[in-house]
Amino acid sequence: MGEYLYAYLTYKLYNTEVFLNTTTDPAIYPPNQVSGFVSSAAGSLVFDKRNDRWSPSDGIFASASVEQAGLGGDLKFTKGLANARYYKQIFWKLVFRNNLTYGVVASPPGVPTPFTQLFLLGGSQSLRGYTYGRVGKKALTTCCTTTGALLSQPALIPYGGTQQLYYQAEIEYPLVTEAGIKGVFFYDIGTADDAIILSALRQDLGFGFRWFSPIGPLRFEWGFPIDRRDDELYQNFEFSIGSPF
Repeated sequence: MGEYLYAYLTYKLYNTEVFLNTTTDPAIYPPNQVSGFVSSAAGSLVFDKRNDRWSPSDGIFASASVEQAGLGGDLKFTKGLANARYYKQIFWKLVFRNNLTYGVVASPPGVPTPFTQLFLLGGSQSLRGYTYGRVGKKALTTCCTTTGALLSQPALIPYGGTQQLYYQAEIEYPLVTEAGIKGVFFYDIGTADDAIILSALRQDLGFGFRWFSPIGPLRFEWGFPIDRRDDELYQNFEFSIGSPF
């Protein structure tokens, strides 16, 4: 649509069949809520003025998309995503990188939102100080031990919210330029719930190394939750393949 502006239309058709094991609570995760055909169409706009796709050091990237499921099929929902990123080489070869992401999902009145479409944070792509999928709205369950028996007392488990908001900031710097190895210090903050409450935002700090190898970017990152809770680890290590934001 322009030198830096792109528009996309996407259609998806897929079928899902879900079976629960004996340790999963069917009252929280009903299989019929997410099993069946999904037929959806999505439209998106992307503005991309980065100087490099794999390791940008200058420029802006922004995107917005809306997906509508229910064009036939069994599952019905609407999902919107918005993302904004900013990159700047502040001095020497230090690169300041930012990523702000918001998401929302909803279903028609009286129709439950499929739990597979809800938002949870944690892991290499969002809050790096927390285990993947552990940050967000939780549900209370009494099911089940590894043998399928009821728990001795109710427990909270990650379930997911209809909204997500998170921000990532990092400083990237060269370590071994000839080998394509870089270091990074980062800070993340965000939440995933049915409402965005600023006092409920979770935070982490960390550091890592990135090797832009011949097979693609390899990331090694250690994150530390700032407001760690009793059921969370003191630190979280993430290895991933692919470009950072």
